[in-house]
Amino acid sequence: MDLTQPHRMKPKAAPVTQPGVSVAPHASGCHEVSRAGSILMLQSRSMCHEKFATAATSAVTDLAILLKCERVSLGLLENQQVHVTTVSGVTDLRKKQSAVQVVARAMHEALTQRCEISYPQLQKTAANTTMAHAKLALRNGGLAIFTLPVVSDGQAVAVLLFERRHGFDAPTIELAKDAALFVGPLLVLKKRAESSLSARIKAAAGLGPSGFRNPLQGLSALLALSALVMLGAWPTTYRVVAPARIEGKAQRVISAPVDGFIRSVAIRPGETVRAEQVILQLDDQDLVLEREKWESEIAKLDKQYRDALSKYEAAAIVIAASKLDEARSQLALTRRQTARTALKAPFDGVLISGDLTQSIGMPVKRGQELMTLATERSYRIVIEVDEQDVADLQVGQTAYALFATLKQPVPFNVTRISPVATTAEGRNVFEVEGPGDAGAATLRHGLRGVAKIEIKSSFMAAGWWQRASQWVRRTAWRFTG
Repeated sequence: MDLTQPHRMKPKAAPVTQPGVSVAPHASGCHEVSRAGSILMLQSRSMCHEKFATAATSAVTDLAILLKCERVSLGLLENQQVHVTTVSGVTDLRKKQSAVQVVARAMHEALTQRCEISYPQLQKTAANTTMAHAKLALRNGGLAIFTLPVVSDGQAVAVLLFERRHGFDAPTIELAKDAALFVGPLLVLKKRAESSLSARIKAAAGLGPSGFRNPLQGLSALLALSALVMLGAWPTTYRVVAPARIEGKAQRVISAPVDGFIRSVAIRPGETVRAEQVILQLDDQDLVLEREKWESEIAKLDKQYRDALSKYEAAAIVIAASKLDEARSQLALTRRQTARTALKAPFDGVLISGDLTQSIGMPVKRGQELMTLATERSYRIVIEVDEQDVADLQVGQTAYALFATLKQPVPFNVTRISPVATTAEGRNVFEVEGPGDAGAATLRHGLRGVAKIEIKSSFMAAGWWQRASQWVRRTAWRFTG
């Protein structure tokens, strides 16, 4: 069969139908078929096929039957060229290359002018160029031609070309336009689904099938790429960034020395204290009774000891002396425990935790942590460095910490790197310390911020590459073993 010669589609014994839609192949035009039903039928039949080739063949064949066309052709726009992919009634386009090229030039003529083209032209005043359509009509025996661009996302991506013996009336043209609007993009999507990974990446980057959709997009992409290259080559200092907090240079936990009950609390967190100032008093009632008990016991044992001495009873003297020493030891222990019920500040500082003013009468156990005291004007900055960055750190490196209450970052040098990791917010971190003397006048206990530790001079791209390579190595190790 010659592609350039008229080919009349023979009526089939069982025309293509859709439930609720009737198709009369011999009727003129499409008056007996609902436009909406016809489009739904075309869409459903196209979606029934997984492959683009079979879906496109089904669509153009159905269109040829519905519109009473001798031939319907579908072309896709790829790399600024129209490639004819499907022609109704033709199974192998490679044998009809010369004829296919004529059809492709007619399609390209419509795409270049960004409009539909009818040949012969329906209006004598139309200014469309139709030279390629005229050559196609000359080769196909004078068939009327109607060419429609298929638009997706505002861009022409394909072309439908219809060839009909008796010309195109208004209902036929409207149904052809509906097919280009609702069926054409569906076929293009199937073709893209079968495309290679590089073509999908190209589409995701905002590129059309023929490159950038307009020159401004290409210029914008070039400028963005240039800016990215300049940014990567920008000289900078490689820094490790991590959360930071303020702690007192010296901190002391105040714990309960004995079992007892809280009788009074002198200060609250945030208040300053002086060395030897009583900050909490435990109830010493039981200890006072214990002390009086042992004082009475000592008096009794002392009388027994003296009686034994007066009678020169050696055994009684030894026993009484032993019991007297034991009682005196118990009395000394009780006095020390009584003295410890008054908890005093070990140095000048500020209470940073342990508000027990609402816990009067609460029982406490020996060793239970009650309060935390820290130096008032002497701080240290603790940075929680992620385990993947700790290998780059050394004592003496320069660091900067910025906190919400400060306008300027606080500079300091790293003085200690903890050799043991701790868990913070679900990740392993190493605590890196440095003095906070530079901002002692404005720092406060418990402040949290962000710290940057300077590692070495480098390029910005080098820092990106180091982070990316670390992630790739860890991921590859996890999945490859």
